[in-house]
Amino acid sequence: MERLAGIKWTNMEGHNAHAISMSRLMIEYLRRAALWAEVLGGPPRWPIYDIAGALAPDVRVDPELAERLEDFLIAHVGGIETENACRAVVRWATLLDTPGLRLPDLPDPFEPLLLVYERGGEVIADESRAFNFGGRSVRIKLWREHLSAEPAVSLDAATLDALDAAASG
Repeated sequence: MERLAGIKWTNMEGHNAHAISMSRLMIEYLRRAALWAEVLGGPPRWPIYDIAGALAPDVRVDPELAERLEDFLIAHVGGIETENACRAVVRWATLLDTPGLRLPDLPDPFEPLLLVYERGGEVIADESRAFNFGGRSVRIKLWREHLSAEPAVSLDAATLDALDAAASG
């Protein structure tokens, strides 16, 4: 919740300045979400879905935190898709804090998506089923088409900054 609260959701300057890294991070999110979808036998919806809810439907977000999240979403986030992503992120964090729970050995699905938001604010898919970042487009394909063993990008801030610097220089 703290990371979500620290995001400038209408950060168009960041959105344009970080278009390369954001597009690569979105590809990495889609790859990771596809890996989790494979474990689940397919996602309940695509591309952004409640992975924690699909894995452990009985795990619930603390009611006070859920209320705080909803108040925050109403005040700061504009798109329903992003609101659902934020709910999924908080539920994922709750799942990770659940004692004794064993998860598949897969990368955190939401870290790349959080980095997208932190670097440039809200991102909404357009009518052509793509996420657009300053002229760079990431097409939303069927989830199986995003499966890959190789990461799309390192999540290291220096690597991401270097991608953006190379594009602007």
